[in-house]
Amino acid sequence: MNDTWKNILISLLSAFLAFATSYYFYTEQLEINKLDLHKDFDKNYFSKPKFPSDNIVLTVNNEEKEQLGIMKISLVNFSTKNYLDIPIKIKLTPIDAKNFKILSYSAVGEKEFYDNITEEKKMKFDGESYNFSYIVSSMNRTEKSDYGLQLRILFEGNEEPKISISAKNVSVQDYDVSHSPYQKNLNFKASLFGIGALIVLFIIVMFLMLAILSPIISWSTRKSDVKNRQKYAKELFDVIKSESLQTGTTDEELRDFIATMLYKQQLERWNNKTIIGKWSLGMIAPNIEDHRIEL
Repeated sequence: MNDTWKNILISLLSAFLAFATSYYFYTEQLEINKLDLHKDFDKNYFSKPKFPSDNIVLTVNNEEKEQLGIMKISLVNFSTKNYLDIPIKIKLTPIDAKNFKILSYSAVGEKEFYDNITEEKKMKFDGESYNFSYIVSSMNRTEKSDYGLQLRILFEGNEEPKISISAKNVSVQDYDVSHSPYQKNLNFKASLFGIGALIVLFIIVMFLMLAILSPIISWSTRKSDVKNRQKYAKELFDVIKSESLQTGTTDEELRDFIATMLYKQQLERWNNKTIIGKWSLGMIAPNIEDHRIEL
């Protein structure tokens, strides 16, 4: 019984350490100094309708177009830090620069505010890439997927360009909802629930073992247990006889002395057990005859 409770205590301490470790890594993950990059590319944002009997024209800046696409480049702040006056540079590199053209663009901040976004330099095409430069006056942390900066680009082309972003004192990683503190909190709660469920399951299993299996085992091994007790009593009897430790006593008296001694020892242990401990032993109280050997 003592070993059982010791195992339960060890399991509870292990669960606590697992909880503490999980919480430590959870808080460490929230301290990651990164912004998440989310991309949305739609090459068929607008297409010129085709009606044989009508002359419908799609134009941009007085130029006729067959098809227009839109691309949204968003930065999401899942970290625990709010950023102020952060310079951000965005580079778009088309796979085929001849077949990709930016027609219009605009940048917006969190909650659709334009005032906290300043275009440091006008967009520049260097022959290979389109370069954008902004200063974001504030990019607050978010627990969900609210962007702190979104660059919207109207373009002609079919292939999604490569995107690279640099921000001062902060790195950028691909968007993943698992980076969200809200999602991490859900995962942490799920882990905590799983640990709690395992602890409850372990306690239930231990209770079932004590309540059902332990008494059954005690009853089923009753004969073997008595046999081992008598074997031990016989060993004591032989040692005392061979060493002449009880001179002047008959074999029957020595046998009864040993049986009484071992019985009282077991009885004291039995009396010190709780009702649960006695139940786990099948409610089989000590019997002096279990220690009495045959001569």
